[in-house]
Order: sequence, then structure tokens, then C-alpha cells
Amino acid sequence: MNRIIGILILAVCLLPGCTKSVRNAESLDPFSRQYTAIATVKRDAASRVFIQLDEETILYPDNYPDPFVRECRIVCAFSWKTGTQRCWMEWMDYIEEGTVQGGDLPEGDPIEPEHDWMTSVEDAYLTLHYSAFWGDGRVAHSLILVTGENPEDPYEVRLVHLCNGDPAIEKGDALVYFDLSSLPPTGEGGEILTLKWKNSAGGFDSRSYLFKSRQ
Repeated sequence: MNRIIGILILAVCLLPGCTKSVRNAESLDPFSRQYTAIATVKRDAASRVFIQLDEETILYPDNYPDPFVRECRIVCAFSWKTGTQRCWMEWMDYIEEGTVQGGDLPEGDPIEPEHDWMTSVEDAYLTLHYSAFWGDGRVAHSLILVTGENPEDPYEVRLVHLCNGDPAIEKGDALVYFDLSSLPPTGEGGEILTLKWKNSAGGFDSRSYLFKSRQ
């Protein structure tokens, strides 16, 4: 998995080529406040591209810089026209997708999910801002969300980080998302999703989130 270095400066694009810059001068007038968010990119029944901010809020960008290939998660900045569902994409970048699977997997290598606005469970996706140790960037890491290990709680999942032999030289941040649609339907009220992971001390930590199935 590729690193995203300096994820905490996402509000301003400082790395050339890391995002899709799409603003032009004529777009400034109709749009007011700018936001930075993590969202899902989708198509509606009329084949229009939209971004879903949470279970209820959707916006239609006047511009979308890439051809739509499939539903995915992005980090983006956009200007939102007040009182409408219109927005203007300032820049965007795709988030890496992790693997969701059952079965017997090893404990893996240490990882630390961050507890901030970039970590969330919404629109039936788990998005994690995390930190881990990396080598020189030539070895891809694997992130796997393991399900079905607790027969009494189908909403208990374990995050497995496999460094695949990459030496632990430097600590860095990244983003990853997981599609939770394979979990049992929750109903309107939702269920508590418990995330477990191996910490840097060799033990296990956990954190809970409210999870609602995609409607």
C-alpha cells in the first residue's frame, strides 16, 4: 500500500501531482465556503456523478476531473453553493482500498489508527487515518480487515497490517478504506462496530463506532 506522507496538511495541496487541481477564476463567484472532507464518489440513476458526504448529504460537482470508473472513497476540498446540492471540486485524491475477508490471518505488524476527523464509519465504509513504520517505499504493505472471528459478535473486526518484509525505518501516515457491505444488515438503528488492532507494544487495542448498513 502506498504511503500518503503529511496527511495532516490536506487542507492545502503542497505536493505537486498529489491531487487534481481544478479551480478556475470564473468558478469563484457562485460558491461560498470551502470544505475539506472525505466522501464517496457515486453515480445516480441518471448517471450523474455525485459525492456522498454521509448517510444523508449528497452534492453534485459542477466539475469532476477524472472519468468515473467505480464507486470509491476520496479526500477532497470543495466549495459548496449555499442552499443547493451544487459544489465545485477544488482538488481531490483517491484513497487506497483495503481488503475485507474472513478466515485465519496472523496478528500482523503494529499499526496505530488515529482518532481524528479522517477516521470514520459512514456510508457503510470504514475509513482509517493511521500511522505505521515504513522502509524506503519500494515494498507495498497490505491492510486487511478480518471479519467473522467472534461468532457471538459479527460486528467485531480486526485490522491486520502486513509490512511484507519492509524494514521499519520511518513512521508515516496514510489513509485506507474498507467496504463493510459484507457485514450483516444492521437495520435503521445501527450496530456497534468494534475495531481491534495490534499496537506498537505488541498488545491489542480496540475502539468502537456506530455502524449502519448502506440503504
